[in-house]
Amino acid sequence: MASSRPPPELNQGPGAQRELSRTPAHVFLLAMIVFIVYGSLFPFDFSDQPLSIDSFFDQYQLFANRSDAIDNFLLFVPLGVGLHASLRSASARMLGAIFSVLVLAIGIQLVQLYLPSRVASLSDAFWNTVGMVAGMLVAGRIQDALRARLNGPMAGRDHFLACLLLLWFFYESFPFVPTLDIGLLRAHIKTAVVAPPFELMRLTQHGLAAALAGIAMMRLGWLRRPALGLLLLGGAAMLLEVFVAYGALRRETLLGMALGLGAGYLVVRHQRARSHDVALLLALATLLITVLTPYRGQLADAGFTLTPFSHLMWRGLLSEVAPAAFEALAIGTILWAGLAGAGRFGARPLWWCALVLALLAALELVRMKLAGFHGDTTALTMALVLAPAALSLRLRDDGPTESVVAAPLRIPPAPRVNKLAPRRLSIELGAGALVLGVGMWLLVHLPGVPYNLGKLFGQHAVFGAAVFSLALLWLGAGPWLAVRTALALDARRRHGSVWMPLLLLGVALLSFMLVNLATPEIMLDKIIGAPDLYRRVVEENYWGQEWAARMAPWPGDVVRPLERVLRYLALYGVFIIPLTVALQAVPKDDRRARVLINLLWLLPFWVLAKYVVLDWAVTDNLQELVAENGVPFLAALIVLMMGNAVALAAFGRRRWPLLAPATLLLALAGWWLFDQGIEHLVMNSGRVFSGVHFLLGQDRSAALSDGALALRWAGFYLGAVAVFAGGAAFAMRHWPAGLAASGKAA
Repeated sequence: MASSRPPPELNQGPGAQRELSRTPAHVFLLAMIVFIVYGSLFPFDFSDQPLSIDSFFDQYQLFANRSDAIDNFLLFVPLGVGLHASLRSASARMLGAIFSVLVLAIGIQLVQLYLPSRVASLSDAFWNTVGMVAGMLVAGRIQDALRARLNGPMAGRDHFLACLLLLWFFYESFPFVPTLDIGLLRAHIKTAVVAPPFELMRLTQHGLAAALAGIAMMRLGWLRRPALGLLLLGGAAMLLEVFVAYGALRRETLLGMALGLGAGYLVVRHQRARSHDVALLLALATLLITVLTPYRGQLADAGFTLTPFSHLMWRGLLSEVAPAAFEALAIGTILWAGLAGAGRFGARPLWWCALVLALLAALELVRMKLAGFHGDTTALTMALVLAPAALSLRLRDDGPTESVVAAPLRIPPAPRVNKLAPRRLSIELGAGALVLGVGMWLLVHLPGVPYNLGKLFGQHAVFGAAVFSLALLWLGAGPWLAVRTALALDARRRHGSVWMPLLLLGVALLSFMLVNLATPEIMLDKIIGAPDLYRRVVEENYWGQEWAARMAPWPGDVVRPLERVLRYLALYGVFIIPLTVALQAVPKDDRRARVLINLLWLLPFWVLAKYVVLDWAVTDNLQELVAENGVPFLAALIVLMMGNAVALAAFGRRRWPLLAPATLLLALAGWWLFDQGIEHLVMNSGRVFSGVHFLLGQDRSAALSDGALALRWAGFYLGAVAVFAGGAAFAMRHWPAGLAASGKAA
């Protein structure tokens, strides 16, 4: 049934393309401004006597409180997204950004001078600004992707339903970590086998949620066989329900999931035209459960607080993520049912969103006055977050009209196949491996090399150097191939950046295989640390009695190799993650947005790798060498080296007169960073050394002068940068980025 009024986000006229409406962005921007003001000034305990403004400028150290810096950065990222999506021109966005910095970043910090419970900080304003800029850059990329989906091959599909499926999966499967403890798993499954008293409400909850998920999967339109996708999704959720030993496994849960998914399938299969109405009724029933029962764990005091998600303070985050997802699933389904249906609200989306907000406010009043439970703004907050997404990604039942024309795809001609390319690739690969292999063999036999380097290949120096040369080439080639693969996935609209951690995991695993084949196990353990976690945890109670009891049944012969692999992957990731982000800047198209997106996405994995290598290490191979505040200096050194290597790989042939002296200057800067990041006093075998001498010196008996150590560092820096750049340049030559993006839509 076609509505008499077209949706407001559709341009009329022949050949018009479907454009994104900016109204949801305006709502989202307003909500973010309110949230920032509320969150920055809470609890509003203003004082008549403000602190001196000097206290604001005194708090200028950017990395003094890392967690606070991350919070302030993330707080303003959504604001940047809202600014970019709300304003059309670059000049308007620039003015909006300046106004936001002055009012929301700096202005609110100055207002905090009147709040004794808050600390006004110049560093907070800085991180707020950086977060807002990052959000604006990310929004540009996201907006282009949404426009391409609305006008491309995905134009006939309802993307908001994917959000609903994700919420259902969170509800059923959080916290997603299966247990390895057989005893704990047995106790978890026992509650389903022993059959405690049957709970009809539990069956109803999971049945309603699964029915909404079933309707969403069948209406999503991403799969040719949605029934098979529904079966696989349900199977995955049930397996996680069984193997994630969090809470009690009940037969009502599994039965409700199976019945609900089946009901959702039948509704869409036999009543597709009315599936919106059925989903609306089911969602209202789901929402009433959270209103009329203590589902959130609310206090029975009929009170009210403006703080959203206040129940998290009472019962903890882990226990309340699933109930929040359950309620968000109901709210999101209500929004979708009205916006995607063929009724009058499909043509008036803002009226429907306002009606849903009014309904939630009324139900919150019912929760307090009739049910007697504590109320807050949780439901309204979730609706304000979900409504812009529903408005942007919604699709009417009548689908695209004749005025909605998909953007034409320009299919490039097939590239000419060069029959000599495989032979040239083999020759260059063999020559590069030969040069590196001979160089490594000579290096380990030179007089005065560090002790560990001289013993790197054990008794099989020739074979080890040959295989290790391939690992050295892979240092730069592997990350470039990962970048190129991600570009190819982006060209096919497969979200290549999302897959980047898995691509880099594959790169690191191949490197581990080569290095493990080239070097003796004892030498590898000296670099990454011996796999001693199992013994320390089980025998020495390194993590306490509880972990010792849990890990004791595990096979130690399996834990140790896994620990070795994990240690290597973390240490390898410390280097290749910055290299990968730098390589993202080589292809010119959308380079700034691509670099920023991958930086934000890979940064948590980089921090996690640092924790595995240093903070969570059970051996002191690397810990004792890093100065107390040396991690930022070493991180800056790694970023400097990777950026230098990428510049040489991408522009070395054309700009070598500039890059050659620049590399020498960067080597000097790297020496200073290295000296600042390494511990100056290291105790080993009863002797005291500097950390630099410990790493670069031949042995622990003869001390070297500062000049000799600086020359050794220069040799290491230039060699490492050359290896990274050589591998990347080799991969760029044979697998250019242009071929990866050749299928990109015009």
